[in-house]
Amino acid sequence: MTLAAIARAPRIGPIQLSSPVVVAPMVGVTDVPTRALAHELGAALVCCEMTASEAVVRSTDAAMALLDFPGDVRPAAAQLVGGDATVMAEAARVCVARGAQIVDVNLGCPVPKVVNRGSGAALARDIHATAQVIEAMVRAVPVPVTAKMRLGWDHNTINAPELARALQDAGAAAVSVHGRTRNQKYQGRADWAEIARVKEAVQIPVFGSGDVDDADLAAERVRSGVVDGVVVARGLLGNLWFVHQLVTLLTSGERVADLSFAERIALTRRHVEKLCAHHGDERALRIGRKYVAWAVKGCNGAARLRARVQEMDTRERLDALLDSAVRAGLGPGGWYRPAFTSGEG
Repeated sequence: MTLAAIARAPRIGPIQLSSPVVVAPMVGVTDVPTRALAHELGAALVCCEMTASEAVVRSTDAAMALLDFPGDVRPAAAQLVGGDATVMAEAARVCVARGAQIVDVNLGCPVPKVVNRGSGAALARDIHATAQVIEAMVRAVPVPVTAKMRLGWDHNTINAPELARALQDAGAAAVSVHGRTRNQKYQGRADWAEIARVKEAVQIPVFGSGDVDDADLAAERVRSGVVDGVVVARGLLGNLWFVHQLVTLLTSGERVADLSFAERIALTRRHVEKLCAHHGDERALRIGRKYVAWAVKGCNGAARLRARVQEMDTRERLDALLDSAVRAGLGPGGWYRPAFTSGEG
């Protein structure tokens, strides 16, 4: 079945995206192997995990490890969090020197350890201060500077349209809007009518975020002009294939079938293999436990298999576990999306 209209891919500054589908920065998820697989599946833009600007300027090992941009995965963005304009500008320079083609500012992270320092969603409460940060970064680097925000701090202080206009005036090349307030965190449903108000307020591209887990609904929002593109976050967890389904629907109008359970397990196996190639087996198998646990959700004997995930410390045990899942097959309730809250905004 083919849609009547194909969505136009937006441009971020000089960078023409291949589709309207980008993958959100997610703490603990969007490392190099995951970004590479998302890119392979069609994501038009991928982003490293949120990184503290102060740590970048100090060149801490942890921050530098996050700012890894292989040349075969382009375009790729860095996402910085912080509230000091001078520090954010210097951190942006470091990101670009390390290969980032876009630098994004996190104005949406709701977690206390971020907002208590005046960063993330807390910074976005002060429109003037936020614009100063963006302006300093735009002056500092030759690549597009973008921002990811929420609707506001709470439902009584929604300021996303006003904030987006200020960021546009400060030189931001695009904004992404998560359709919840900071106080909602990840509860309730994202409000796409409020996201549409941001789109109406600015001329730069606006990407919508929040509950992007239905390809037809996401495609309709882009095609109807509610947003210029969509940001996929929790909708891809345990199901990276969703990125391919959404990209294909938006770029060709064709619907791609869901993976079978065996195919889902095979994609997870390939994902963990990529993790091993990048991180080494010991670390990768620890990181990969969540992906394996998500993949086997809903299969017969899933509780027993998930218990074995904690013992997954060799490639042989990984293969044995995944082989057992394939033999068990899906239970009567079928696969279901995992619950997960990352530090992304």
